This record gives sequence, structure tokens and C-alpha cells, in this order.
Amino acid sequence: MKSVVSYPDRGKWGKNSWRGNTSGYIIKDLIEHFKPSLFVDVCEGSGTSGDVCREMGVEYIGLDLYKGQDFTKDYILSFLPRPADICFSHPPYHSMIRYSGSVWGKCPVEGDTSHCKSVDEFLEKSQVMLLNQREATKDGGIYTTLIGDMRKNGSYRSFQADFIGMMPKNELLNVVIKVQHNMMSNKTHYSGKFIPIVHEYLLIWRKSAKSLFAIAWDTAKEIKRQVASTWRSAIRIALMKLGGQASLQEIYREVENIAQHLISKNRNWRAKIRQQLQYHFRNVQRGVWAM
Repeated sequence: MKSVVSYPDRGKWGKNSWRGNTSGYIIKDLIEHFKPSLFVDVCEGSGTSGDVCREMGVEYIGLDLYKGQDFTKDYILSFLPRPADICFSHPPYHSMIRYSGSVWGKCPVEGDTSHCKSVDEFLEKSQVMLLNQREATKDGGIYTTLIGDMRKNGSYRSFQADFIGMMPKNELLNVVIKVQHNMMSNKTHYSGKFIPIVHEYLLIWRKSAKSLFAIAWDTAKEIKRQVASTWRSAIRIALMKLGGQASLQEIYREVENIAQHLISKNRNWRAKIRQQLQYHFRNVQRGVWAM
């Protein structure tokens, strides 16, 4: 397996009629590279992973919402004889393809992340899925997900960046870019400067021995650092616009212009700016700061 993979033919595994079905070759590559004894797929779909595992002689367990297992509520490990060597998922890409009530079943089913009402809801449930996968994986084992980007109503969302950001950094092992073939959008001719999405990401983590509580705590600390970094960046941009040096009142006004998204979430935003100035900037004279 390399950092970029391309499978023009999706292979004989699973069913071509199942929308969004991935190529069995990526499952084959995962097995050949990591050599698992137990492979688990928590979004089995039409059964591609199971077909590959049976052909390669690997013990397999496939779970899916249409089979009655909901990764947003059910503890994956409770369905397994032992922790998995590889725990794989290929979840819906938010609302790009609706599954329950469309690909299968007669009506939408609770727990189907393709029916999330917002991106935030999708990400929250996706993090539950990833932490659930992690808990179902043995220490030193692999948990992995295949996810794409989404463009909708003129807005572009890179879910792989979100997924990486909400899981432990020290467990991320690889990011593999998978070229997409035979997509419905490939038959469309686009005009102007539109760039079609023709790739997905296979995100691969190796589970450490840390407890779920420790992971949650580390993630919370990381998010706190990211927010602090955002404030620091906003102040730096403000100072750049003000010539590299400015009074506190000028900095307040400029940050207020460029960082409304931060200010709206923090009623004590002036105190936050003063804190970041003291930590990361230079006080050249009373009430005047510089980069």
C-alpha cells in the first residue's frame, strides 16, 4: 500500500448496485499490509469487505445499521468475539447519498448519519463512530475510515480534516489518497473554474494503550490549544494591518472587524486579547504592542 492508490476496476466483491460502495481492492491492500486475523467493518453495506476477507481466509465480522447495529448507540466491541486487528468504516459522506429510505428500507432510520440535519450533527456522530471503532480495536491494532470531501450549495467541506482533528494526533499512522473512478459526476461536463472532486481519504490510526477518558481529555486540551492559536492568528493579522505596532484600543477595533466568529463566542474577548498579547507579543510601551 502506498500513499496514493487507484483502482479503475472496483472488483468482483460486493454489489455494484449499492450506491457509494467502495472498491474491494482497498480492503485487500489493508489486509496484505497489516495482516489481521480479525477484520471488522462497521458500515458493511453490500458486503464488499466480507467477500474479500472470505477469499483471503481472514476472520470477518460485518455490522451495519440495516442489520440492526447502530454505531452511534451500540458498543461495537459487544458484537465481537475479541478486539479487532483492523476496525474499518466507510460511513455516509453526510447527506450526499441518503441510505435508509433510499438505498435500503422504506423510510429513514434513526442513527443513519446520511440524514443528519447539519454538518455539526454529522461530525459529532462521526466522532462517536471513530471512538467506538477505537474501543473495538486491540492495543496496537488499526482503526481506519474511508471518507471523502463534500461540496454542497457552493460550500466545500473537507471531512478528513475534521476527522483527523477530533482524534488523537499521536495515533494517526497514515493518510492514503484514493482516486475515485466510475462516479456519476465523472459523466458531467463542468464549465468555468469548477474543480470536480475525484478522490477520497483512507485515514489510518494505530491504537495506543490510552484509555478512552485519557483520549477525550487530550482531545479537549488540543481543541483549547487550537482556539488559542486562532486568537493569536487574529491578533497577528490585526497588527500586520496596523503596521506591526498599535495601541491596545486599535488592536481591539481591528480584531473586532476581522474575528467576529471568535468574539461572538466570548463575552470577555478583550481580556482574551490582553492575555494573548502578554503571552505572544511584545509590549513596547504602556498600552502599545508589537509583533
